[in-house]
Amino acid sequence: MIRPEPPPSAAPPQVPGAPVVRRRPGDAVAVAILLALPVLVFGVPALLGHAVLPGDDLTQNFPLRVLAGQQLRSGQLPLYDPYIWSGAPLLAGWNAGAAYPFTLLFAIAPATAAWTLNMIVTWAVAGLGMFAFLRALRLASLPAVLGALSFAFAGAMPAQVAHFGLVAGMSWVPVQLLAVLRLTQDRTAASRLRWTGVLAVAMGLVILAGEPRAIDDACVIVVIYAAWRIARLGRRCGPAAVSVAAGLAAGVCLGAVQWLPGLAVIGTSQRGASSAALFNSGSLPHRWLLLMLVPDLLGGSGSFGQPAYFANYNLAEVTGYVGILPLVAAAAMLARVRLRPRLPEWVVWHFMALTGVVLALGGNTPAGRLLVHLPLFGGQRLQSRNILVADLALAVLLAYWADDPAGGRSRRPRPASGRRRLDLETVLAAVPPLAVIAVVAAGLAWGTGLLHWLRAGPAAASADGRLQPWLVPYALIGAGAIAFVIFGRHLDPRPRSRWLGCLVAADLVVFTLLAVVAVLPGLGAGTAAGHGAAAAAAGPAGAPGDRIAARASAPRPVATLGYQGRFAIYDPGQIHAAELPLLGAPDLNVITGTPSVQGYSAIVNGSYATATGAHQAMGVGQNVLAPRAVGDGTLDQLDTSVLLTVPAYLITTAGGPGPAHGPPGAGQRDAAAGHRATWYFATPLAVSRLQVPDTRARQDAAAGTRIGLMTAAGQTRWFPVSAPGGSRLAVSLPHPVTGVAVVAQAGSRPVRFGPASVAQPDGHVLVADGQLQNALVPPRWGYAGRDGSFAVFTDQLARGPLSLRALPGRPAAGASVRLVAGPAAAPATAAVSSPHGVRVVRSVAAAPGWSATWHPRRGPAAALAVHRAGLVQAVDVPPGTGVVTWSYRPPGFTAGLALSLAAAALIIFALVASQILSIMARRRARPPRALPSPAHRDDDRVPQA
Repeated sequence: MIRPEPPPSAAPPQVPGAPVVRRRPGDAVAVAILLALPVLVFGVPALLGHAVLPGDDLTQNFPLRVLAGQQLRSGQLPLYDPYIWSGAPLLAGWNAGAAYPFTLLFAIAPATAAWTLNMIVTWAVAGLGMFAFLRALRLASLPAVLGALSFAFAGAMPAQVAHFGLVAGMSWVPVQLLAVLRLTQDRTAASRLRWTGVLAVAMGLVILAGEPRAIDDACVIVVIYAAWRIARLGRRCGPAAVSVAAGLAAGVCLGAVQWLPGLAVIGTSQRGASSAALFNSGSLPHRWLLLMLVPDLLGGSGSFGQPAYFANYNLAEVTGYVGILPLVAAAAMLARVRLRPRLPEWVVWHFMALTGVVLALGGNTPAGRLLVHLPLFGGQRLQSRNILVADLALAVLLAYWADDPAGGRSRRPRPASGRRRLDLETVLAAVPPLAVIAVVAAGLAWGTGLLHWLRAGPAAASADGRLQPWLVPYALIGAGAIAFVIFGRHLDPRPRSRWLGCLVAADLVVFTLLAVVAVLPGLGAGTAAGHGAAAAAAGPAGAPGDRIAARASAPRPVATLGYQGRFAIYDPGQIHAAELPLLGAPDLNVITGTPSVQGYSAIVNGSYATATGAHQAMGVGQNVLAPRAVGDGTLDQLDTSVLLTVPAYLITTAGGPGPAHGPPGAGQRDAAAGHRATWYFATPLAVSRLQVPDTRARQDAAAGTRIGLMTAAGQTRWFPVSAPGGSRLAVSLPHPVTGVAVVAQAGSRPVRFGPASVAQPDGHVLVADGQLQNALVPPRWGYAGRDGSFAVFTDQLARGPLSLRALPGRPAAGASVRLVAGPAAAPATAAVSSPHGVRVVRSVAAAPGWSATWHPRRGPAAALAVHRAGLVQAVDVPPGTGVVTWSYRPPGFTAGLALSLAAAALIIFALVASQILSIMARRRARPPRALPSPAHRDDDRVPQA
């Protein structure tokens, strides 16, 4: 594969000690491909109005970056998000990547354009960085571009496209590897300074991308490779070791503006104390390593009618398939290892790949018991994402092997016997594709049995028959790989290279279509396809309210409903997931500027999470809340004015599908004499019969207990009550009546009611014992209509953004507070007047980093202590009239910013100094210009007349 190159006709003078990698004609083509692919994949869809925004990118990464851009454009530092979690850190919350340089694009360009440019830059950096690294290893252009394509466009990099911070951080790892390689090769001071600066910048950008998992994986890769390279230098390792350590240290300092406040916030978050359960969640099961051979073995992207991923977890988190040929390369290269004092350079990548697999298995290996105790690393879940380490290593091994796939045996003469002998390398190289074919054969023959062995879950049985045909393409690619391993060595280099390139290209296309991109049959079919997608996401057929939901109007954004204060959504089962983006569910609500008590970002204040239930312990779930927090007034202090939920969380179908009913006692009501009990349906229902369990039904009916239906207008229609069987109160209606709630009023004695139930004209019986039935009750919550498939409830007891309390021992009479500036839900300035002093309560989540200042009408300003009042903030204001201002700086921000600026200045100085030293070195290396001899000068004189 590597051909001798003709010497250049006029090569520039080389600086002593600098390694030389001559440019090849194929380099320009490779660079063009690696630049064009991201533009094609991300730019073209964006131009057609379909920006690539899958999963968490849409619901988290994109809106948070839009907010950061808005704040930068208005001249603010992107430190705080007033719209989620009742106020939360923005920069220190990590997910926004607020300090990542390319986030600045959101301040100067339209949001979708800035996002698309970020995606293009990420994959261009990943591909070009890997290509430059492999070329620096003196590999030919084709092997280098194949390795770059495998890393950037196969495996976890494209599969994790929905987690932008992760792929953005990992895209800079090849640049780090290139810098480490140069620092362990070069001898000159100028080159060391230059590559130390490059290493520092790349390390800093990994951190600033805002994804702790990317930081962990980058450290694993770079530290292992640097240790390997430095160890191979022996006694000459000193300068290289110092340079690498300096580059990494400078990079860590460069990213301090992100990690210093970020770690402070993590320390007060729900992840402040790492646990084995959190660490183990998301660890890749051993049996699912078969997905490295056949990535859609448990379902794929759903393209062309292929069954979508049907096991637990999700496809992106378990995908590590970087291609068949990288596995072939890893196996074949093992046969070339010789037990010598100096092992081949590429052996480290086998160790790296093994490390990545072990880390991805996480808690499913003995190593997990040790890793959980590592700082930062042990506090993270989703260990399967560490497969990125193995993917990168396999891509590098592919490039090494593709540079000489025959191992020096190309066109070896056939033995005299006429038989070809298979050597160890050929046998090992054939093992991975044979394994692929074996797995596909098992899927075709064993079918459901294989899926049950993989513990794919109950959906495996129904998906088996539809899945089997989609396994065949991988078997065909495996067969092509086997043919190449056996016969490719006997071809000339050019056709062999073409065969190799075609195999990799075919593998990438099949993987992309079957495991990354969903090519749906109805794509481009207009509204029909959209309605189909919405129906698929609407939850199980027959769930309560589905028939009504089908006739509901299109959902409107919560921002258009006209409610002041914060909103909440309760839909933990994602029953109507298709409507959530239309509502502006967190974190999308930051785009419309509608404040919420919830969020979808990775971390939230620990006490807030505990009190509200707005973030589950294992980090899973969206639009969750603790029902107790809905009913006990916790949300009142957060100025929660409106809550949206699905009828299935209040009423359940008797013996039917849908969410489970609430805990024991759900729907029971105790009503004092003359008082009412209410059971909301969360949707208008046509009722032909209703009944309420009551163990003393006859006595209570005689005592004047009444039962009725509440209309959508809030009025109650009462009906004659009977007590059949003596254990329930019942109402039979001659004609169906539409209502939104059952209301029972106790007569002259207190009554304990059971959960009400209603029968519809079609015979369906619905029971008011859902998860929220005991929480959404008057007088706190009132039914206010519907928004799409969601019911809207208003909180009548919400306290407002600013409220007053008396100071201990002082009256609050005559005190007043008024919003002056800032968002309505999170006032930044308030005018306060009180004759005796007063406590001002601000409905913003209490968290470290807040400060307040009192500006009296007369006299100097004074700092006020911000303390906790339940979940929110409070300041004690002295007597008089003046203005209170609040400001936020996350702990560690000032020190982090100073450290980052100092590191940036040092890196710039190093890069400038390296350039100056390089210029000086080239001048010294240039031969002196020859001067003409005296005789020659005499001959050139002009004769005198």
